Amino acid sequence: MAKNKILYIVAAVLVLVIIGGGLFLFLGNKGAQKEVGIEQEEPIVNCSGKGFQCFIDRMNMCLPVTAATTSNGIIIELTVLGVENEKCHFKRKINNTIELDCYFPKGILSEDIIRQTLKIDEGLQKVVDDACSGL
Repeated sequence: MAKNKILYIVAAVLVLVIIGGGLFLFLGNKGAQKEVGIEQEEPIVNCSGKGFQCFIDRMNMCLPVTAATTSNGIIIELTVLGVENEKCHFKRKINNTIELDCYFPKGILSEDIIRQTLKIDEGLQKVVDDACSGL
């Protein structure tokens, strides 16, 4: 009788260890995928025609977002693709051609930096130059 009780306890502990280990591996692997930018669950939200604040709100959190406007026959499209390798990936297209491809450190992408990428001087050209490559 005592042997059966010990056997049940050992079996229960083994089951808990197996289940706990499986959950640890499963949840730990998902976190690693997100950390290196492999998995992107957020869809890109199109804020065109919804006002600039729609774009800014998502951009401030480095969530995928895009917006386009036309000025004097020139189409300008701004896109935040999300976090990649701990940086916020931003692209600017002019007339459907990628002009800038940027990886800003998380937390610094702001309205002022967006204006600087549009050639409106905010005193942040070095920040833009360090994060962006012209294509």
